Amino acid sequence: MPKRRILQIEDLHDKRVLKTRAHAIKQITPALQALAADMFETMHAANGVGLAAPQVGISQRIAVIWIPPEEEEQPDGSIIELAPEQNYVLINPEIVKHSDKEEIGQEGCLSLPGRYGDVPRASWVTVDYTDLKGKRQRIRKANGLLGRALQHEIDHLDGVLFTERMRDLSTLKDIRTQSPNDVEEPVV
Repeated sequence: MPKRRILQIEDLHDKRVLKTRAHAIKQITPALQALAADMFETMHAANGVGLAAPQVGISQRIAVIWIPPEEEEQPDGSIIELAPEQNYVLINPEIVKHSDKEEIGQEGCLSLPGRYGDVPRASWVTVDYTDLKGKRQRIRKANGLLGRALQHEIDHLDGVLFTERMRDLSTLKDIRTQSPNDVEEPVV
């Protein structure tokens, strides 16, 4: 599984690709399954939680999302898992319902590394998609990190960048130049 190059918003050629609406996928093929595996490897290598095919130069409506396990440290120092990690391959995803209420949260993007800003998103979304086995699936009322990641990745498939969703661009911060002690853990 090769690691692919992630297109960058600041590169004019890459940005044209990122700003283009991706094409619907008509059938599940071994090549599509290999693409999904490559995308997971690329996303993990870049320490991300989501990656859409346009970000690796493929104009197809497929995205991958990884939600880390929820863990809690106990008084004795042991770690217990409250919720397992979640892995999603979303083919032709679409938001079919969403909350009228918005939440503003920190977002970053693997196509604009080291920059994070305040992005308003629906507080929950319901998403229909096809999985790698060709079955239609539904994620109901996804909130938190999953809800935000779904909205972010579907935006990529529509050619919309997170910076376009920001109401106040002054909240866009570049943490590449900050010392590790000055950086809060942003939600990506």
